[in-house]
Amino acid sequence: MELSQFIKKAPSLIENDEVSVILIQGAVYPHLFFTQFFDSLKSQVSCDVKMIDIQSNDFNFKSQLSTSFLGMSCVYWIADASALKLKQKDDIIKYCMSYQGPHTIIAFFDTKTSLEQQKHISLVTIKDRYFFDDAKLLWSTSDLEQSKKILFFLTQIYKLKNSYSLDELFLLKNYQDLLGTDSRIFYQSWVARLVTTDTSLFTLSQLFFEKKEKDFFKLWLQIKPLYSDMFWVSYWSDQVYRAYFFIRFTNSENYAAAKQVSFGLPFSFLKQTYKMYQPCELQGFHQAMYQIDIALKNGGNSYEIDKLYIKFFGNKFK
Repeated sequence: MELSQFIKKAPSLIENDEVSVILIQGAVYPHLFFTQFFDSLKSQVSCDVKMIDIQSNDFNFKSQLSTSFLGMSCVYWIADASALKLKQKDDIIKYCMSYQGPHTIIAFFDTKTSLEQQKHISLVTIKDRYFFDDAKLLWSTSDLEQSKKILFFLTQIYKLKNSYSLDELFLLKNYQDLLGTDSRIFYQSWVARLVTTDTSLFTLSQLFFEKKEKDFFKLWLQIKPLYSDMFWVSYWSDQVYRAYFFIRFTNSENYAAAKQVSFGLPFSFLKQTYKMYQPCELQGFHQAMYQIDIALKNGGNSYEIDKLYIKFFGNKFK
């Protein structure tokens, strides 16, 4: 089932007990989309919607899923099962394949995970990129006035680039909900700041942590003018801070804490790139950025940030 169909069918699938397991697959875990989706779902179904943190390695939730209080069913969202260790992930898959109720399980797996279609399971697909026609399906509505607003919104943002990730679309849709159709300044200026043409801050961060220097600086020259110097200080301080603690927590096998601090980091870093680093390297970069912050507030030159990149790519903080 494609995601646009699932969004519309989800309440009836759950209320009518049509399936006991809903497995959603995509290349990247769309955190923003799921946050908004479950906030909306809670208002559309009569049963409770609960989240289980399987990253904590607490598998006692199986006892919750096997019992029902006074025949009442719930929706249990176990989030990104792909982030589990292989043995734990296999355990979750086997459990989902055999689960028949009394509740509804919803889980996310990446596209590398092999999942089987079964009668009690609904498989939902998230696309890597959403083009104009795909986006129209995500928000199709019979409300004529709302339909006009959505069409205007999509027409404007697709003038900038021909495709978006799911989270990029839902980020922009948050703003559309607050705007009137005459908010042209937003579309002409601020959309480019939220999602830059053909790329994003996530791409810049990915190139940074992968130390792909040439590609990074090519993209940096395009994106740098869109934001203030103080934005860049804040952005990189946050990214490196999160990366530092993600590595520390992961190395100590505190996966629940690692998950909490990982939001906003590139997917490739969480899966593989973090292994390139020792925490001390990121700590050194963070301390240097702090000094730049002080300098900029006292009339310093913005090119100090560029110099810091060169030191980082030259492994001067190792």
